[in-house]
Amino acid sequence: MEKQNRTRNKQLLFRVTPKEKELIQEKMRLLNMTNFNDYARKMAQKGYIVNSDATELKNLSAELQKIDVNLRQILRYVDTLGTLYADDAAELRQKMRECWDMMRKLFKEHTRLTK
Repeated sequence: MEKQNRTRNKQLLFRVTPKEKELIQEKMRLLNMTNFNDYARKMAQKGYIVNSDATELKNLSAELQKIDVNLRQILRYVDTLGTLYADDAAELRQKMRECWDMMRKLFKEHTRLTK
């Protein structure tokens, strides 16, 4: 049998009490982690693991996208009628940009915490 070349070819071993093992397994369950090697590697390297659910951020992003599309349609329609002042339209566009900037900042922070 041919020996495999592994990227991670160094092994670290340590012993724990039954109570410590239970605690480690409980923490893994809370993080939805099943692979002890992955858990131990992340804990040893970073000292903590952030379990984050981005579902709400994704839902918020989808809703912002819908609002953005509707706002653009309204502004296009109003531009053809000329009933909205240019300053009002610029303010609406600026507010939408601010919403997207906040969304990007939240995603960036979420990504930074979960790496």
